[in-house]
Amino acid sequence: MRLPGAQVVSTRALLTARENIRAAIDAKAMICIYGQAGNGKSFAVNACLRELAPKLTRRIQFRARPSTRDLRHELFHALGLQGRPPAQPIEFDRTLRGAHQEPHVLVYDEAQWLSKLCFEYLRYLWDDSDSDLTIIFTGGNGCFEMLQSEPMLESRVYAWQEIDRMPLDEVLAVVPAFHPPGRTRTPN
Repeated sequence: MRLPGAQVVSTRALLTARENIRAAIDAKAMICIYGQAGNGKSFAVNACLRELAPKLTRRIQFRARPSTRDLRHELFHALGLQGRPPAQPIEFDRTLRGAHQEPHVLVYDEAQWLSKLCFEYLRYLWDDSDSDLTIIFTGGNGCFEMLQSEPMLESRVYAWQEIDRMPLDEVLAVVPAFHPPGRTRTPN
């Protein structure tokens, strides 16, 4: 929000996200953090990764339904691979699998936009025995349902976390710690 003096406050959802992300990185696992728009999923994931894996994190986001080709190209660029992307899918796959032998945390924000083929492709990369890859799916409406509808992917998700609206008692406790002017106000 870029409010002067505002600071991140460890809410229950943020603390749970931190533990889930830490466990996923340690296990080189896939996790899903989902919930309605505006509940703080992306904020929680980004705040945790700035602390836990700032140099390993690569964020990938699409605003529309990408193809597997789009996903390959976005991965190529997000990983900072040199040269031109390979022309043939087999060469591309070999390049990306080689890049994932080094530790990376891939964050797919708005994951509900990924197609079943894209999810299958990510599972293929993650399943590689030489992979050192953590995948974090975040998303709003439809993300949980999309991931759960793919049994081969759903069975590999290490943790599921839904981020709900903060209850009023927690809001009242958090606001003064979040922003100093809130400390001088009394709740109505």
